[in-house]
Amino acid sequence: SYSFCTLLREDMLKGLIALSALCTCGAVVVDLKAVGRDGIRVRVAPNGGHITGPLIGALLDDDVAGGEANMLENGNIRVTADSNGVVTVVRKSDGATLLEGTGVQFSALTNGSRPGNTKVSVAFKGYTHRVYGLGEHKNFRLNQFPYGKVFADSLFYGDSQGGDVSIPWYCSDRGYGFVWNSPSLGTVNITETEIRWVADSTRNLDFWVVTTAGNPAGTPYFGELLHKYVDAVGHAIPLPFWASGFIQSKDRYRNQTQVLEVAREYITRGLPISMMVIDWFHWPQMGDWHFNPACFPDPQQMVDDLRGMGIELMVTLWPYVGMNVSTNWQQYLTNGYLVNSTATGKPENFWEYNTPTGNPLVDPTNPAAMDATAAHWFDGYGKYGIKAIWMDQAEPDATKYISGGQWNFHAGLDSEMLPAWVKYWSSGFRKVLEGAAGRKPGDFFILSRNAWAGTWSNGAALWSGDIESTWDELTDAVTVGQGAMMSGVALWTTDIGGYVNGNPEDPDFQQLIVRWFQFGAFCPIFRTHGHREGGPPEDQCWKTNGDNEVWNLAKDKTHYDAIAAVMMLREDLRDYVMRLNNETVHTGIPMMRPMFLQFPNDAVCQTGDVERQFMFGPDWLISPITSSNATSWKVYLPPLPDADEWVYWWSQTPRTTTGWITFPISSIADFPLYYRRPKDA
Repeated sequence: SYSFCTLLREDMLKGLIALSALCTCGAVVVDLKAVGRDGIRVRVAPNGGHITGPLIGALLDDDVAGGEANMLENGNIRVTADSNGVVTVVRKSDGATLLEGTGVQFSALTNGSRPGNTKVSVAFKGYTHRVYGLGEHKNFRLNQFPYGKVFADSLFYGDSQGGDVSIPWYCSDRGYGFVWNSPSLGTVNITETEIRWVADSTRNLDFWVVTTAGNPAGTPYFGELLHKYVDAVGHAIPLPFWASGFIQSKDRYRNQTQVLEVAREYITRGLPISMMVIDWFHWPQMGDWHFNPACFPDPQQMVDDLRGMGIELMVTLWPYVGMNVSTNWQQYLTNGYLVNSTATGKPENFWEYNTPTGNPLVDPTNPAAMDATAAHWFDGYGKYGIKAIWMDQAEPDATKYISGGQWNFHAGLDSEMLPAWVKYWSSGFRKVLEGAAGRKPGDFFILSRNAWAGTWSNGAALWSGDIESTWDELTDAVTVGQGAMMSGVALWTTDIGGYVNGNPEDPDFQQLIVRWFQFGAFCPIFRTHGHREGGPPEDQCWKTNGDNEVWNLAKDKTHYDAIAAVMMLREDLRDYVMRLNNETVHTGIPMMRPMFLQFPNDAVCQTGDVERQFMFGPDWLISPITSSNATSWKVYLPPLPDADEWVYWWSQTPRTTTGWITFPISSIADFPLYYRRPKDA
């Protein structure tokens, strides 16, 4: 392991000695380092190891170790370490113990790894508390306590349908936040008896803990913790104005004529639209990152025609290369740009669909492979002026469950870095968008089916995966979106109407789609998508499935008018949306806000009773209708300062009382939508 003199010399060279402390304690090496305001990074190496960083970290902090000590203070936080690397975290202002370690264990690997790696677990005393963050999880609750997750489960489409995302951050109502700074496969469990994190393959135990500048009681401390969190892992890139309106998508527009006809119909009807989307297999073969010329004969004209209507184009891109069939197969095979099976030592089928020979996975941890893929994207799409990328399959989706030790990447084994694969992938596309495409932050957009700590700093939004067209999914989406926001995700969306099994001829689905639009209009990204039943037969451009446009979904005029009303309102609110996004970019405060975040001193807002409603920024309160044939709905209106009042939007009627109310529903257009305004406005 490093000697103290070596560490001291390294820190003096980098000017970091004053902010870090390293303790060679017994059989382990402990490094404590001040990172951010009131935050400390903790690293522990096993006997014979040394302090280093992960393959790719959640934190922006460099990986230089520090001087010798077993205690460090930074602002209002103090961390002490014992001879076994067990730490205690205290908030100095009130002496509160935030985390009390009970053990650190290094053990033999069970799923293969490179020499020098180890399995590590860290445990703290448990307690009952409110826990927010940890990613995107369909469990019908915003407070994630108690919580348990195997990270590999989130990555397996067979379990998650792309709708479960693990982000290694949480904030607690005890007034602290925690980042697990490891991209390894592993587990986390947060219960009343124990908090335990496990990394299956790593060099160091590595985490960051942060607290408030003062005592949190009675203050908006969750907002403070979110701000410090994004300072530590990266701030989001601004949302382009052209992505702030309505986005029309379906599985799938199969040719250029379809895309333009749908766009023109929106314009003819006077329905606002800001983007059209082209989904999968618009290419000849998997890994041919360009349009099939038989189906999209003139991409430049298509982009120009759309832009002439004020509409941008987003196109999906998948991370596989069809074995022996893609025009890029030999380049990627010969240059080692693909992930290798540990069983055979060569690229094998990672995900199989529509390619009988199989689809090996691109390895974005190899800079040359990422550069080549980005160059192909630019030549196939970017050169036409396309500046929105739909990163589907970004888990990455695999045919078989990956428990670790099955795939070898340029950076290391799957067990070491697979949860952060999406960070490598999104970073590579940010580079090409800013480089070859010449786009500045705020003039490109990425939509991903996965996220990890800091992916928003690459401009990547998140959507909720291939969810079903059911009332339960809509109900779940209300808390799923808020939870993703509390995890640092700056931009989030859902498939309006759900992705799977929606039938436009079904009266229940016709009601569901209206209610989903009413929710979707107040998500950061307002987007419809879905695989609808029906549609014409396949042709040379494959299948197109059922219709998914507003006029085809809303068969009843009252339904159509209700959808059009929220579309028009969202269009009118686009400047407000941009102001909210600007606040998110700078502070980490989400656009879609849980009630406790906007009203930290309201006792009711601190309970789970109000998790089915949320604030869209500081001014708009929404309680989506998530059951069929509802005739009334409970909603909570927090008391406001004397100078302000709640106004029901659709009738412009001020509320004379606050607290719990029963909202009457007389038509499909009715749902609890209130905005806050000064009484003399």
